[in-house]
Amino acid sequence: MASEDSRALKVALASAAVASTGLALALASASVYASYFARDARGGSMKKKKLAHETWYAATDQDGRIASLAEVRKGALDGGIPHSLRAEVWPVLLGVRKCSNTSVEHEQGKRSRREQYGEFLRRCAELEGWLTKPVKGLANLPSDLASFTEASRIIAADAPRTTFTYGTFARDWESGILSGDDEDELKMEWRLAQRQRLTRILEAYAILDPVIGYTQGMNDLAAVFLRDISNESEAFWCFAKFMGGSYRCHFLINPHESAPSASKGQEGVSDRLRVLSEIIRIADPPLHKHLKFLNAQECMFAFRPVVVLMSRELADAEIGLLWDMLIAGGDHEPTSRANGTLAGGGARLFLHVVAAALVSMRSQVMACKKNDDLMQLVARKLPARKFTAHELVRKAMDLMKTTKGLGEAIEVASRASIALEGL
Repeated sequence: MASEDSRALKVALASAAVASTGLALALASASVYASYFARDARGGSMKKKKLAHETWYAATDQDGRIASLAEVRKGALDGGIPHSLRAEVWPVLLGVRKCSNTSVEHEQGKRSRREQYGEFLRRCAELEGWLTKPVKGLANLPSDLASFTEASRIIAADAPRTTFTYGTFARDWESGILSGDDEDELKMEWRLAQRQRLTRILEAYAILDPVIGYTQGMNDLAAVFLRDISNESEAFWCFAKFMGGSYRCHFLINPHESAPSASKGQEGVSDRLRVLSEIIRIADPPLHKHLKFLNAQECMFAFRPVVVLMSRELADAEIGLLWDMLIAGGDHEPTSRANGTLAGGGARLFLHVVAAALVSMRSQVMACKKNDDLMQLVARKLPARKFTAHELVRKAMDLMKTTKGLGEAIEVASRASIALEGL
């Protein structure tokens, strides 16, 4: 009993540490996010040059610490991050790499994360081995075998269907930087290599966060990180950090009834869709009234765009840019305030991005005669509109002024966040 109390205390303390760290990171982005918001309100230009390599390297002191994170965030919010820098910048903006770490400490952290990732992969191999063993009794089975087996089965079906975009990894693979000496490996096409990396990352995450395990749509999110982060371990931890924050609730189907106590109090995707409905109600009452007429006020038609963070609705370049802006603005972190005003975090900006896309298509939505028409519209016509990330973020920020920052995600520290905090 004492050991159980001790474990509970450790989890509680770790959760508190994660919460305070997440808040600190969110507050670090708050002033930049708020000033960006204010600049847009004054009619400033949204589309600017990408974060310059010079700005990124100038933000690092002689020991390798990130001394000017605000400038990095500003550059990423203004014009996004170049493909060639995402593997360095995303881990910092996501909190995977601590800004206070020297270059030596950063390499030590990478090694520690790589070892932890390796442990997850070894556990996956152990569980897969159980599937071929003769079983004498259910009492001998590992407690996580059933959940892992189910997750692994769905991952095996989803990985081949995942769309991989040419990026830094593909370039490095084709140039031979990442290929080994094995002849078969040298001949392997980069998409196949990405599929294998994706499978390992998703199975490892199912071990790390068994409450979530694997849900369809997570493959699309992981693929975005795999595109430009060639180091598989770092791609995994960036994905885990991103998943472990405010967007985690997108993959909780019904946390109020069936989830373990670890997720009690956290919202599920249906709650987030209802918040989206409320944003539309405030922003465009006639449009919301039409959704009610179609019996679509629960916004289930927007399930896919919300779950995959618009990664199937935007062009490849715009997906990366939107994610640069969401990550730089700390939308994945807990809600923060700057000078008493709501700033970044809480997954609020992203919900307003989805609402902005739907409000922009109001004439087509109003033309829908039944719910099925609306489902087809979102599935086919939304991607065809070819929205730009800057356009959607600008409109989302305008909506946020109307809704007064509605839509904060209720966050509960996950095992993924706790594990990352300990590295």
